[in-house]
Amino acid sequence: MVKNASADQQPDRSPPMNGRPVLGQFGTFDVENYGDLVYPVLFKRMFHQRDGNTEIQKFSLMGGKSLQDSGYHSRPIRQLFSTGSEKPHTLVVGGGDLLRTDWNLVASHYRSICLQQNRQSPLFSWRRLFKKRLTTPMDADREFRLKYMNYPAVGPFIIGRNGSSTINSVAYCSCGVPFGFDESVRRQVASTFDKSIFIYVRDEASKNALIRAGVTREIHVAPDLVVVLSDFFDAAAERERGRDILRKHGVDIRRRILCFQSNPQPPERDIELVKQLKAYQLRAGCEVVFLPLGWCHGDREYLKRLAQDSGGAFKYVELDSIFEIIAVLAACDVFLGTSLHGNITAFSFGIPHLFGPIPVAKREGFLAAVNIPPDLKLDSWSEINQKLDLATSLGGGFFAARAAVAKRQVHGVFNLLFRAVTAA
Repeated sequence: MVKNASADQQPDRSPPMNGRPVLGQFGTFDVENYGDLVYPVLFKRMFHQRDGNTEIQKFSLMGGKSLQDSGYHSRPIRQLFSTGSEKPHTLVVGGGDLLRTDWNLVASHYRSICLQQNRQSPLFSWRRLFKKRLTTPMDADREFRLKYMNYPAVGPFIIGRNGSSTINSVAYCSCGVPFGFDESVRRQVASTFDKSIFIYVRDEASKNALIRAGVTREIHVAPDLVVVLSDFFDAAAERERGRDILRKHGVDIRRRILCFQSNPQPPERDIELVKQLKAYQLRAGCEVVFLPLGWCHGDREYLKRLAQDSGGAFKYVELDSIFEIIAVLAACDVFLGTSLHGNITAFSFGIPHLFGPIPVAKREGFLAAVNIPPDLKLDSWSEINQKLDLATSLGGGFFAARAAVAKRQVHGVFNLLFRAVTAA
């Protein structure tokens, strides 16, 4: 396996040095999902580019060891609310679609993730986790919330200062609001955000949702943090490394490469999807590589089955390192996927890309934030051939120029966040 030698791959399990500033970062860093796992890597590099002395401790709901070669472990967030525990001076929440108050739905997502892990490992089970028999999914969700989310907050990731915690201040970095807030929680939501020291959201829709909730503190908008990825991973070097990885997986790197990813689709959509991909492959004379990015969402099993059913037409490439994933994404000539951060990584490297047709607003929000046409999101899989032609006709320079603007915007807002955090 090819490794990317970087400080991020060294697990940060030792306690911070005496007198060294400590910063906490809280997000979904305990799930096997490319976008969630790459956030702390980039946040650390962005922060240490400005201040290399601060120790950054990662926190998530469950906590756990380094996943997919990410090089860091995370601690359970409940530790910040336990008496006598070591606490960071400031907590940064983000990134991701975290600004929500649906505790039970978040718990159910984690239950699904754990069940997915259970299918992969015979050592994991809900009975083992909670040491009791759980009779229904609702019981499991309730137990998860009691065990991992039993702390005072208006939402799982909407954290404020309170009497049970010594967190001095909270900032939000590259966050999204997936849907509006119910009237019953708006006052609490507004109060929590107004007491924060900085708010950076990744699209205008998220800002507007906070304003409608009553937030009066200044809200900064910039594209998703992951657009800066190519500032820290050299495009040419990653492309060379990625092509070597693909070659070892049987991909003919002399041909153009379409990298494809999708979350599981209904059987009736599979037929059109495969038909369109085969037609494009024949017409463009390219290799089609299936690259799972959202393991926790089941795309690994789904894409593996589709590749097997294709009779060898499509190459399935499974990588257990986010750094190898970055390299392969840099090596492709065009990317098509439902993954937000698969598309953003391609965008950062100036690679033409298309969003798959799933009804999630954050994709439209990203397209608007970086000033690229909304037509680069499919309305249905039947548009694959037409819109791949559109994306490739725009050319890499089109995407690279807009990525350069987006990166400047992110660095500008991050400078402001950095000042707020270090002054707290």
